[in-house]
Amino acid sequence: MGVEVRIVRWIMGLSVFIGVILASTFLGVGVRAEDEGILIVSVEVSSQFPDGISFRISLKSQSAIDDIRVFYKSMRSGITSYGLLEFDAGTEVQAYYLLDAGSGGERGLGAFVPPGSRFEYSFEIKNKSGVVLRTQPKEFVYLDSRFEWRSIAQEPLTVYHYGPTDKRAEDILQASLRAVERMSRVLGVEKVQPINIVAYNNYRHMVVALPPRPQAISQDLVTEGQAFANLGVLMMLAFNEDAEGVASHEITHIVLDDAAGQAYNILPMWLNEGLAEYGNVLPTEDYDEALLYGAYTRRLKPLWHLRTFVGDPNDVIIGYGQARSVVAYLINTYGEEKMAQFLKELQDILSIDRTMMQVYGFDQRGLDSEWRVHLGLRPLKVADAAGEPDSLGLAPATEETPEASDTQTPMPKEDDTQSDPISPGCSGVSGSSSRIGVDPFILLLLAGPIGFLPFRRFTRRRKV
Repeated sequence: MGVEVRIVRWIMGLSVFIGVILASTFLGVGVRAEDEGILIVSVEVSSQFPDGISFRISLKSQSAIDDIRVFYKSMRSGITSYGLLEFDAGTEVQAYYLLDAGSGGERGLGAFVPPGSRFEYSFEIKNKSGVVLRTQPKEFVYLDSRFEWRSIAQEPLTVYHYGPTDKRAEDILQASLRAVERMSRVLGVEKVQPINIVAYNNYRHMVVALPPRPQAISQDLVTEGQAFANLGVLMMLAFNEDAEGVASHEITHIVLDDAAGQAYNILPMWLNEGLAEYGNVLPTEDYDEALLYGAYTRRLKPLWHLRTFVGDPNDVIIGYGQARSVVAYLINTYGEEKMAQFLKELQDILSIDRTMMQVYGFDQRGLDSEWRVHLGLRPLKVADAAGEPDSLGLAPATEETPEASDTQTPMPKEDDTQSDPISPGCSGVSGSSSRIGVDPFILLLLAGPIGFLPFRRFTRRRKV
């Protein structure tokens, strides 16, 4: 019996010792929690839109609080940052930190945090006795605090919306799911990371949430949708007639970011935007018209010149029409598996032309020639390729006319590169309902030999 009592006492003593060691590890080496511990009274994390995310914490401690930090990272990023909370020193403190969202047009693009961003955060608190308290990570979604948001979700997508928009939110969700299903196969992505879609009811509401941009662009464009690939966020207008097309286009940019990995930032515009249009589930005629207009006005640029889309609004629209048609030709001719293989090998080779040669057997110049022949245009000569777009050759109008591509876009877009506050990267933008002038009578005259071309005024949208 005496031996059993001793064993029980030894086990109890060992348990107490282990408990002290564990407490010391959590609260601070060599310090007993009951003497020098830190008590968290309250924590509040909230959206202070458009300024950012506020972190507030109230604490009590046996000795004066020395340091309070909040660690945070995007849920799609492995990079952790921290902020130092402001507080008055003492044993009872209320501390505060604002994570700058960079909205309102006054701050740099590198600081911008779009509504819909998912963060993981935790606190680290130290007092002068050496106690260190670290909290467990928690998640927070930064939303526009002007509205009461509801959400509808189906993995990997969540649509945030407000007002009488349940049916529209469901339509956007289903269109986006179709794009994810199709393009994850085309792009070779086994598992798409979570994506948040923030649907605004009108442009007046959404413009406050958009990142700063040059004044000239602001005057010319009304953004319909903007994707931030590194953050897995899409902001868009819910009540456009082609909202499902905008959503599926921009969702494809985010899935493409998953597929291309570190190579995403070297993708030329023609490939990035062309793939996004291949994922569009609500196509329209707009890009067919833009492509035809570009061909007959000799404004189609060499493919390797379409690293970015520049020029007047008509040139930008033609660029999107060309990109959409080239990518559709590439996938329809050589198969989806080749595109998935291309994006996988691009991450190691980090060269568009060398990767194309390895996977397809031709580079951008070779693809440009094949595509032009497919449309009934003559391939570029060396002198043509080195010159301006006006020098490009065009086959006689009696030859095969440009064919309609398998994928179309509801509205043309132009690309732009954004940065997020957690890690550098492109954010897909799509956007504008502003009309730009392509005279319908000029189109009819140019298209005369091939018959009547139904005219629909082109619209311009921006995308990353």
